[in-house]
Parts: sequence; C-alpha cells; structure tokens
Amino acid sequence: MTPGIWPKLAGRILSGTIGIFRRILPTPFKNELKKAGAARGVQRWLNKYTPYEPDMCSAIQRLVQPGWACADVGAHVGVITELFAKLVGSAGLVVAFEAHPENVQLLRENIRANGCGNQVRVEHFAVSDGSRDRVWLFPGRQHSSHEWNIVGHDVEGIRTDPELEVPAISLDDYFPSGSRLHLVKIDVEGAEAQVLAGMRRLLREARPVAIIEFHDEVGWAGRQELLAAAYDLYDMSGRRLDPSRDVQRIYHCLAVPRDVA
Repeated sequence: MTPGIWPKLAGRILSGTIGIFRRILPTPFKNELKKAGAARGVQRWLNKYTPYEPDMCSAIQRLVQPGWACADVGAHVGVITELFAKLVGSAGLVVAFEAHPENVQLLRENIRANGCGNQVRVEHFAVSDGSRDRVWLFPGRQHSSHEWNIVGHDVEGIRTDPELEVPAISLDDYFPSGSRLHLVKIDVEGAEAQVLAGMRRLLREARPVAIIEFHDEVGWAGRQELLAAAYDLYDMSGRRLDPSRDVQRIYHCLAVPRDVA
C-alpha cells in the first residue's frame, strides 16, 4: 500500500464513524459534543490532512484566474471554496451553495477561520432546476455529511427517507442576466441534471467553464444540457469526449464552451 493512501483511508474511516455516531447517539450527548466543538475539530483535521479530489483540484488550479467569479455548488464545508478564494484573490468572488444547515454553519466558520470572508458569499440553498422554492433533503450512506441529496437515494441507489426541508434555487434565478460567472463546480450527489437544467440561460450567456461530478446515469444524462449549449466535454486527463462514441459515464467531467475551448 502506497504511503499516500493512509490519509485518504483515515479520512474515510473517520467520516464514516462520524456518520454512524450522528445516527445512533442520543440527542443530549450529541448536543454536548457540539458544544465542545469535537465534530468541528475532527472535520477541520480531515480538511487539512485528507487529500480531496486531487484531479478536480488540479484542474481548478490550472483554470481559475485572479478576479474570476466562481460558484461552488455543493460546497460541503468549504475545501473547494477555499481553493477558489485563494485563486481568485481579492478582486474575485466565490459563491458557495450548500443545502444542509449544519454544513452551512461549518462552511461559514471555516471561511472565517481561513480569512476568506471578503471573497466568499455563503448561500444556504439546495441548487436545483428552479421548479420549487423548497426541497427535501435525504441522507446518504451512514448519514455522511458529504452525501445529503435531493434525489431520494444514496450514491449506491438505495432509497432513503426525507429528513428536512430546505430552501432551493436555480442558478439562473440566483444570477441575474449580465452576471459574471467564469467557472462552476457541481457536486450534488446525483442531482447534476437538475442543476444543469436550472442554468440554461447562464450556459448560453455567461458561458462559464463547468467541472461536474457525475454520480449516476440520471445525472450523466444531464450532459445533454451542455452539448445543447455548444460545450465540449473532457475527462480529467484532458481528452475530449466524442458525444456519439464516449457515452459511458465518467465521474469527473470538464465542460468548456466551444467558443473559448
């Protein structure tokens, strides 16, 4: 086993353990843990020492320029948000969308702790297609904080019960016509097609680069929104996907407008 696998393995074990404890511990005991800041301490350790989506982070570092406006859709607790903030600098803007209120609280705390508050705007929304202004959140595997979703099943396709209702918005509704938007990262646990359907105007007007994590075949079908808006799709190695031949789902996909590719 290579040395670099240990932090990642430790992160997965700790994240799963936290999810199990969140589900089985009595509420009074969980409240005391929150007061003590134990969960936040563990989460910050994971953020610092666990390699997070290295291919995605590498692509972001290559693409994002100072002064850009970026959207982090499914920001969780802010690992990618903070990377965006570092790259766009004081003249840029990062809008971080997160659906689960506990994650939103941690996200705001992390942004403040890392001195990114001037560049980052945190929004408590589930991003969707704009058909509803509130949606239900469903837990993922072991109630992992990474896997809350609006599609009603975990990433393995196992259906789960709704647990809380949260505000929802589409990117077209959030960003008015004429807004600057250079790059969008989408990591929404299976709701990729809904997010893309809710940004049809932005794809044609603002023409942002998009980096999408496709979790299942329903989400992967949403790539048609990108193709219809004259985008080229690439895998993380930089290989351009042929729309007629490369139909098998890829996990991380880079979408670039043809007029800037």
